[in-house]
Amino acid sequence: MNPSPEDLLRARTLGFLIPRPGARPSPRADDDHLFTAESVGRILRSVGHPVHDVTSVVRCISRRRVALARLADDSYVLLKWPDEDIDVQNDYEPTMLGLLDELRLPPRVRASIPRILTVDPWARVVVVDAVAPCPSLHDLLKEENRLPEQCLPALARVLVALHGIPVEGIRDRYEDRRLGPPVPRDTVVSTWEYVHGCGLEFDDYLRAMQELEPSFRDLHDQWAPSSLIHFDLGGDNVLFPAERPEGALPVRLIDWELAGFGDPMYDVGFLVGQLFVGHMRRVRFSIGASGWLPRMQTDVRAFLRAYSAGAPMSAEQLNRAVQYAGIALLVHATVRLQQLGGLGRIGYLCLHFGKRFVQFPDVVSTLLIGAAGKERRLDEQLREDLLANSAGN
Repeated sequence: MNPSPEDLLRARTLGFLIPRPGARPSPRADDDHLFTAESVGRILRSVGHPVHDVTSVVRCISRRRVALARLADDSYVLLKWPDEDIDVQNDYEPTMLGLLDELRLPPRVRASIPRILTVDPWARVVVVDAVAPCPSLHDLLKEENRLPEQCLPALARVLVALHGIPVEGIRDRYEDRRLGPPVPRDTVVSTWEYVHGCGLEFDDYLRAMQELEPSFRDLHDQWAPSSLIHFDLGGDNVLFPAERPEGALPVRLIDWELAGFGDPMYDVGFLVGQLFVGHMRRVRFSIGASGWLPRMQTDVRAFLRAYSAGAPMSAEQLNRAVQYAGIALLVHATVRLQQLGGLGRIGYLCLHFGKRFVQFPDVVSTLLIGAAGKERRLDEQLREDLLANSAGN
């Protein structure tokens, strides 16, 4: 029996593993034949794509089968096979991208979002227009001290336009795309869940999650499906193409499988969390080391100020975005716990800072963007205001 979305959410948030549906071995060992120019060309031909001569195919790193194909006219398409364990119907992304085609997004913004070209009804392969290989947010944060100046304002403008779309009429037609809060309301684990906790520091992680239960309940009470949101602005889903259509913004948001109707501050906060993690991962440091925090602060301010210029945020909204940024850090910690078997230093820092972001959003929001023109250094103030609160942890 497949786990429910609530089961998956609890497993991700509380750090235990649930069995993957199905008992068959992974098919990845013997599927290389799918990622050839001949195979991709046959799929494109079968669905009537106007260009089906393929010059190269690159398999993308993903849980599901995904391939980037370059065609004879130098255009690119992305082919996505269904995740046969979970995504049986494989219709979430076509549904959401089809919905975006119905809406009146500014042309520059619409060019930043992929379009569904076709879907193979037999193989259930989705074909999406794509751009030439280009750096992702994850790549840039790994390689650069700071992001290029135009990246974050462009990303903010896309999100402002997306979040500003009136959804009252379309939301009722897509009832199944109403998203729930990104954390469970309660953090009490069953015996089964505790036994299946993963990683050597599972008890430390679980204790932090349980201390956050009051904040999780508040987020549930505040959550409203008021906007169309991406819901998965991870570092690999935000691209910055050098070559783009004339007039298009220098950003492209991909992977819309999880998109739906929810709180726009979740997209804002999750992106802030990605910036925090991305800068933090660049260095191996003691907790008092300086350098990465001021650079992170500069990027976060650039993004938040660009977003606020198009969609002013109240203090309550900003605090909620900070809490969602904390949840992004907690997600990173639990992924490390599940995949590596332990938190490590980065995982512990994500756990520590994520907890503080969720518990003290008003303090963190002041530090992130400054108060009344008063700029304060994060590398000093976060230690003073946040780390002092954790002396007993």
